[in-house]
Amino acid sequence: MGSIAPTIVPPGGLVLVTGVNGFLASHLALNLLEHGYKVRGTVRSQEKADWITDAMKKRYAEAAFETVVVPNISVPGAFSGAIRGVDGVAHVATDLSFGSDPNKVITPMLEALRNILESATNEPSVKRFVLTSSAIAALTPQPEKEIHVDTNTWNDSSIQRPWRPAPYEPERCWDVYAALKTSTEREFWKFIQENKPAFIANAVLPDFIVGPIIHAKQNGSTGRWVKEFFDDPINYYKPLQGFIPRHFVDVTDASLLHIASLTHKDVQNERLLACAGPFNFNSWLSVFRQIDPAKPWPADDPDQVHDRSTVDTRRSKELLRRYSRPDFTPFFDSVRENCLNSDPEWKRSNFP
Repeated sequence: MGSIAPTIVPPGGLVLVTGVNGFLASHLALNLLEHGYKVRGTVRSQEKADWITDAMKKRYAEAAFETVVVPNISVPGAFSGAIRGVDGVAHVATDLSFGSDPNKVITPMLEALRNILESATNEPSVKRFVLTSSAIAALTPQPEKEIHVDTNTWNDSSIQRPWRPAPYEPERCWDVYAALKTSTEREFWKFIQENKPAFIANAVLPDFIVGPIIHAKQNGSTGRWVKEFFDDPINYYKPLQGFIPRHFVDVTDASLLHIASLTHKDVQNERLLACAGPFNFNSWLSVFRQIDPAKPWPADDPDQVHDRSTVDTRRSKELLRRYSRPDFTPFFDSVRENCLNSDPEWKRSNFP
């Protein structure tokens, strides 16, 4: 009898991480390297390839890290070269422009998803595929409502909302983002069901990600909003004050759930919810005052509402325990890392 082909990324295996210069993707790459895996990351320009390689090599000088420039991930065959010979794929890249025109945001990203799924299906070496979805694919935050979220919860009502006729007002960006993540994950599972590829598929659904920004040229995504507020509490508190309360997750915890999806034999066809606990604007202030009480922090906002949803994260916590993490990282610890351990040369003026 012939041996059964492995269904996990083997120790020392090669993982493709799309959009590796991004906030979450870069931390995923670092954690993969720390655990002894090889990483090939896609970027959209050589300039991004240079600085993300610099960031990786500063931390793991001897690690196997390489980049492939893919200028447009939405064109057919975009990933055909990058995916060659990889054991696993982590499709993290997405549109974070927060544009309000769904034709320019959702349509290209669905094309990119189909491109990489088709390339993975046609590449015999691929054993695992993990999609970075979002908690918003399960539920749009609804403050003060007691809602329970589990792996069967879907935000399908968001899918049609952004497709109202033009003009595309700026406020529509949040509807576009929710529809983007929900549509992408729905399309992902539809492809898996219809095409039955040889690889095992999983999805990770992180909420608001908190953690250190690893390079001065990295935009930082949600970590940027935290760092801006901490660095300049007078001028940059508005983005977080106006942000709808929701759940957070530490960037390392989210990364480890991706790695579990790639490397653990019993993690198959799962949606892993990466939600550590709720926050609102006053939550940030509480931590900031403890970290640096001398700064001129604004007063608590008495009108702040709360996210009262509960999220079934038992499976995610079980997987984190396999990495010697007793639970999700606490909010205070994540925010402190974001504020104090980001690249010391990072500053908002790097991004005019």
